Amino acid sequence: MSVIVRPADILVDRAARRTSLTSIVTGLYIYRELLRNLVLKDLKLKYRGSVFGFLWSLVNPLLMIVVYTIAFTYILRIRAEGFVFYLMLGMLSWTFFANSATMSTGAIIDNAALLKSVFFPRAILPIATVLFNLAQYLLTVAVFLPVMILWYQVPLSAPMLLFPVFLALQCLFTIGVALALATATAFFRDVRHLLEVALSVLFWTTPIVYLLDQVDSRLRLAILASPMSPFVVAYHKLFYYREWPDVTIWLMATAYAAGMFLVGVALVLAYEDQLAEQL
Repeated sequence: MSVIVRPADILVDRAARRTSLTSIVTGLYIYRELLRNLVLKDLKLKYRGSVFGFLWSLVNPLLMIVVYTIAFTYILRIRAEGFVFYLMLGMLSWTFFANSATMSTGAIIDNAALLKSVFFPRAILPIATVLFNLAQYLLTVAVFLPVMILWYQVPLSAPMLLFPVFLALQCLFTIGVALALATATAFFRDVRHLLEVALSVLFWTTPIVYLLDQVDSRLRLAILASPMSPFVVAYHKLFYYREWPDVTIWLMATAYAAGMFLVGVALVLAYEDQLAEQL
């Protein structure tokens, strides 16, 4: 008696088939509901049991504005006009990146049981951490920008329209970092501790608490070459100076975004099949 084998009955090693960037993107689209549910789960857990819930994300930037205004205007007596606006633009962007990077180190190793029991693209886990922090960032910016624009009477200008473009580039860069860190941490647990040191160095080499124009001209290019600097400087240009970012900022932001994303994807592709063995 002959047996008819239907295509659905054939076992396929789907992990082995994902060997390109296109196949990973396709996998993310197929499992988009899982990605969405992971982000929503983190958002719900963050505010579970809280009376005001997500409203805390709106209160936090307002409190930060008050604290920084008192500290830098009346205590440190920083005379740069609208310096708190400048500072907050960099701080919020940095917080989005730093929180995403920190959380991504546990994205894979903290979900060992899930990885060993269910098949799905492993890249979803670190990407979900980035999207979770992006949601937090957007909630904060939704309050911060209107308040600061009204407070400092900043006129709306055409360069501000580029904000979504540079935010997309920063997201691409941050996803690449998250993919690389999540994969590396599965093999080397010390990555978490090394990241703390790296973030401290990166913070001070990024023009967040100081004006780039105040940096010695011999060091300015080195500061601008710091991975987060092109994005922070771009936000300063768009909202604080209300100017179009120059070619150097465009090139560096695009290069960091594309380069880091490709590095992160390459690491996931190279070691995805070995991740479960390391947990």
